[in-house]
Amino acid sequence: MFKKENLYRWLLALGYLAIFLPFIYSIFYSMPANDDFAWAIEWWSKNRVVEMFHRIAWNYTNSFGNSGIFAIAIQVLFNPLYLFDNAGHSFGICMIIVNTIIMVGVLWATRTVFKYLFKIENQVVLDVITFLVALLVTTSYYYSDVYNWWSGTPGYSGMMMMCVISVAAMLRYQDDITSNKKYVAMIILGMITCTSMMYCVAIGSMYVTLSFVMGFKNGESIKRKTLPLVLYIISGILMAIAPGNYTRMSNENSAGNSLFNAIIVTAYRIYFRLKLTLQTKPWAVAIFAIIFVLGLYIGSQRKHNIFKIIFGYICIFVSAFSGLLLYVYGSAKTIGAEFTPRVYYVEDYMIFIGSAVALFAVGAWLKQALKLRMKASVMVAVACLCILAGGVLSLKGGAYQQIIQYDIYQKSALIKESWYFWDDILNEVVAAEDGAEVVIDRDNVDWCQYSYYVSLDEIPRETLTEDAKYGNCNQCASKYYGVDSIIVNLY
Repeated sequence: MFKKENLYRWLLALGYLAIFLPFIYSIFYSMPANDDFAWAIEWWSKNRVVEMFHRIAWNYTNSFGNSGIFAIAIQVLFNPLYLFDNAGHSFGICMIIVNTIIMVGVLWATRTVFKYLFKIENQVVLDVITFLVALLVTTSYYYSDVYNWWSGTPGYSGMMMMCVISVAAMLRYQDDITSNKKYVAMIILGMITCTSMMYCVAIGSMYVTLSFVMGFKNGESIKRKTLPLVLYIISGILMAIAPGNYTRMSNENSAGNSLFNAIIVTAYRIYFRLKLTLQTKPWAVAIFAIIFVLGLYIGSQRKHNIFKIIFGYICIFVSAFSGLLLYVYGSAKTIGAEFTPRVYYVEDYMIFIGSAVALFAVGAWLKQALKLRMKASVMVAVACLCILAGGVLSLKGGAYQQIIQYDIYQKSALIKESWYFWDDILNEVVAAEDGAEVVIDRDNVDWCQYSYYVSLDEIPRETLTEDAKYGNCNQCASKYYGVDSIIVNLY
């Protein structure tokens, strides 16, 4: 018999379906990009494990980047092109599976952070907060080269999952500092995450916040407390000193980039992104407000200090800043330059999730400091007002049209058309004779952010030599399909 107390679970299930079904649709029509072809080619060996170690070594010394060693290993071992040769919708189906795993991991870890940081035992509360965070990170922005390209997934969204899981592991250990298993798990997860330079500062700063600031008097020895931080730093340094970092910057003509200019550009971009979110996405502001109200109502069984909350929130912004700075500095980006969505993914997720935690913490602190006793009816009424205000502001001026799920629905036909457009092009390449010079002419379809191009353009490029282990647009696809060259002219 249906139980009334489980009604909210059915509502949450419907809510999650409404959130993620549009994503499943858009990701289903994913197509490979240049690095997807590059990591699928058997440059050294037909054995994927052997290929993986060669690829890691080559990238570390010749063309390293933000993703890091662990991400490269995953990119090579589980590349959908490697596994299924882009048959039918195999690439998109693989991306759906991977993105589902990553999103479940991020949300589970976020739920765990709230549970242990605020000592919340009520499962309904944890379910609601997790859903609100899911709304935050999925409705405002779309990150095509993370969701739709395999090459961006392990290093960006995959490492984001590892980052949040690592923070959750830190909190689980702080809850039981006598557990050697939790201690080792925290160290291993953090070190893996630190193999991606974008997350090194996040892991280090979160560990300092949780262990040396919040857990300063938890009875743990200074030696045991310091060891994980030292290992995190070593992992990060090994990534930072990779010779491939400097080779890559030199190849991209950014070796002489000014660090000072990069800091200015990064600061401006974070400011601009925050301003854009607050001004154009009122539903996100409403969700933040609801999370704050929940903090006022539910509170925390842990004693909170406003200065520690501020310190932790500063660490969140420093973490987001460092992740974006690496990209800006390494690519010599200017204020007006185009930024890849995947680097915004790192910044946005850190700030969205970190702000949700911080706002709940401020609400919980106010409840403790002012000894507030908010009635459930009042909490529900305030939350409904937030929803109403967010809804009205979203309808005003058509802001609701920017909600990602709605936008995907509006562009669903174009997403499908784009897939068939590029699939037809790739089929023509596949049908070409070995060693052929393939030239394809097409009337282009309209662009939308949910259907990225397939890294094929009209620029003639030399065929990759036997010694080459990487190439640009057209070159890697040519080598993968066994043709001499590919040129796609779009009109």
